[in-house]
Amino acid sequence: MAKDLSCQGNIDMQTLEDRHKELEKAWNDLLMERREYEARIHALEQREKQFELKWDLLIQETKKFADDKLQFERKKKFYEQVQSNNMEPELYREQDNIVHGEMFFSGVSDKKALKKRYKELIKIYHPDGESGDNATVAEINREYEGLKEIMN
Repeated sequence: MAKDLSCQGNIDMQTLEDRHKELEKAWNDLLMERREYEARIHALEQREKQFELKWDLLIQETKKFADDKLQFERKKKFYEQVQSNNMEPELYREQDNIVHGEMFFSGVSDKKALKKRYKELIKIYHPDGESGDNATVAEINREYEGLKEIMN
């Protein structure tokens, strides 16, 4: 009978050890699933952040594109008017017949381009030329000097 109890004790111990191993394996499997789940959540959060950054960038670039398009249309209208009105745009004239320099230097981003644009404008509006006058050249000079100082 002692043998039976001892065998039964071994069987019970073996069963308990097997059960413990099964539970430990199940626990480890659950931990592994949890880590994979957390990794997927982290990856999705990162993708969401990337998407938001890309979306914001897209919105900013779209707004910039719309602004650039509007500026381009204004410049196009200005230059079309300059050419159609013998280099003297009516929309950009004040009461005193001075062409103001709001559009003369738009789009100029460096000193070299500024100087080039200035020379081109002086050729067009020089008082000795067909479409030139002193007041417009003075306005161009004033605008040029102001921008030149800013770009230094």
